[in-house]
Amino acid sequence: MADNVNTLTDNKNFYVVISRQFGSGGAETASKLAAKLGVKCYDKTLAEMTAVVTGLDKHIVLSSQDKATNTFWYSSFLGGESLSLYDKIFIGQSNVIKSLAAKGSCVFVGRCADYVLKDMPNVIRVFICAPMEQRRARVSKAYGNTPAEAQKIIKKNDKARAAYYKKYASEEWGKVDNYDIVVNTRIGTTKAAAIIYDYIKELI
Repeated sequence: MADNVNTLTDNKNFYVVISRQFGSGGAETASKLAAKLGVKCYDKTLAEMTAVVTGLDKHIVLSSQDKATNTFWYSSFLGGESLSLYDKIFIGQSNVIKSLAAKGSCVFVGRCADYVLKDMPNVIRVFICAPMEQRRARVSKAYGNTPAEAQKIIKKNDKARAAYYKKYASEEWGKVDNYDIVVNTRIGTTKAAAIIYDYIKELI
């Protein structure tokens, strides 16, 4: 468990950062949690805001998590720019996250927001997981594919998220020691949001 959330500081602003397995219902849980807390939830809207800041198409920003690799070293070795396109996106996105946090309490979904806000007080790190069977069913319904195809998509996206987190946060994505609370949405996203809500209320 992170050291800075045993109790919240006198600054009552708090920042819930939700990391999630693909297909676990993490975004849905985050939205329900934000509604219960009465704060804003930033998920894909982060990409839209980052696109405005960087001047890039929002679809390029949205795909950056899937495509970001260690291109910094390649570009440096080849004598190119010191930062790759995806590094620039990450920097722009980080500035957006910090700007939103400065406005007050909120919920962030993914995008290494826990790392970006690591020097802020009252950051609550959450990891959402779910059984593979449940994740396959959710992805199959969303994409209209077979369970086998859904599992391939899940593995691909989980791998991309782990690589993205390792590249920018230099930590292991999904490792329980990196989070304050881990919740399994086997019980449903509404109940999962309620559990996280109760946990946060114990700190406020």
